[in-house]
Amino acid sequence: MPVPKRASRQATLHQLGKVVTSRSSSYYNVSVEDVLRHKKTLEDREHTTRAEFVEALRQLSSMTLTHEVLSESLIGQVVNRVARKHPDPELREMGASIVKKWKAEVVARERRKKHQGWTRGGGGASSARGGVGGSSRGGE
Repeated sequence: MPVPKRASRQATLHQLGKVVTSRSSSYYNVSVEDVLRHKKTLEDREHTTRAEFVEALRQLSSMTLTHEVLSESLIGQVVNRVARKHPDPELREMGASIVKKWKAEVVARERRKKHQGWTRGGGGASSARGGVGGSSRGGE
């Protein structure tokens, strides 16, 4: 008697965890735990090899981090410390480029949010004035 085959289901993005996209190979859906793992590597300079240090910086540079993940993990402070104080000039340069990239991403994301608020009828300048115009001059 033949055994019936089970129908297989395609995995969802949530089941896959990290998703690597073709868009500059950035990691999306980065968890704080991923970032904290790399932070620990960068903070433990005595027990970390140079190769592990470089790999942690490379992984971090490929991640697209939200403002919330940056704030919660405080990884920006650690990478900025590498950029300013690490004895290896190559690693200082890598750290500086990561900090610059993250700052630009956060600023761009904030600008997009602000712009979307204006274009989606989020109030804009006219409603923010609260009726200021001809009627606010009193009786002039």
